[in-house]
Amino acid sequence: MANVTTGSVSSQFQAFFSKSLLERQIPLLQMEQFAQKVPYPTKTGGNRTVRFFRFDNPSIASIISLSEGTSPTAGTGERQLTLSTVEATLEQFGSSIVLTDVLLATELFNHLAQATKQLGEDAALHADTLSHRALVLNTTASTTAGTTVSTSSYVRYAQNGTNGTNFQAASTANASMTALDLLDAATALKVNRAPKIKDGYVLVAPPQVTRDLMNDDDFLRVSSYSTPEAIYKAFGVNTEATGSNFASIVLGGQAFGVPHMTAVAATGSPYAPKVTILDAPDKSDIYGQRTIASFKTFYTAKQLNPAFYRVVWSKSNFA
Repeated sequence: MANVTTGSVSSQFQAFFSKSLLERQIPLLQMEQFAQKVPYPTKTGGNRTVRFFRFDNPSIASIISLSEGTSPTAGTGERQLTLSTVEATLEQFGSSIVLTDVLLATELFNHLAQATKQLGEDAALHADTLSHRALVLNTTASTTAGTTVSTSSYVRYAQNGTNGTNFQAASTANASMTALDLLDAATALKVNRAPKIKDGYVLVAPPQVTRDLMNDDDFLRVSSYSTPEAIYKAFGVNTEATGSNFASIVLGGQAFGVPHMTAVAATGSPYAPKVTILDAPDKSDIYGQRTIASFKTFYTAKQLNPAFYRVVWSKSNFA
């Protein structure tokens, strides 16, 4: 007797599609909340450049002793008042997703909604990346951080590595971050009188590095603090890395600056980030076969004071 099996009539069977989307790898973005944020006004004749100002640090160099009834020599004891500047120029960035009319007519999922969400996530990740590059590399260019040649004043190497070359040659065990590295970086900021962020300094580091710290007996766990609510949203994970080397950042206040995009958007500024949907026929798409979702933003990130943060290069024991 012949049996009719599923294999005999296989053309009628198809996989059941679950419309519950699986989780994706969404980065934990942290940098923007620690920046000096400035809105950029329109209709002011600006050239897309934000200029930050800073007067001199306190000094006792010009203070002199005075004698009763005697005027000091002209010019003696006079202090100069100087003003330095840091400039950051807004750059225009954008990306798009093109969807065909056939796709939109036959789709199982709402691809236009997903495209809009995806573009927003990409824009946020890009802004966070620019902030990290500005601090680690002192530029927002798409370049790789070179730990072997970095001699910047704000760079440190785990376990008191003296330079990038020695750091590269060191074993992982001798180049992973310790609680002492964190303490030294924070001490450097205190010596420099770096402004604090909510009464402390902030570490932005990947989980590989925080794993090493939490495995260090000298590391104080959050639960040991009298005010654990003062600890920020854990640690960031979007960090500059070269191979297995990680650039973590210990931040004080006003270390870097970014445009205040929420304030810009509220004023209807053309510099505000926006997503645009094009879904009508035009000269480039006479049959209306494509729907284009795109985002555009003006953004920048700028190192404001290298004395107010430290980049700590380390390796990790995590495998």
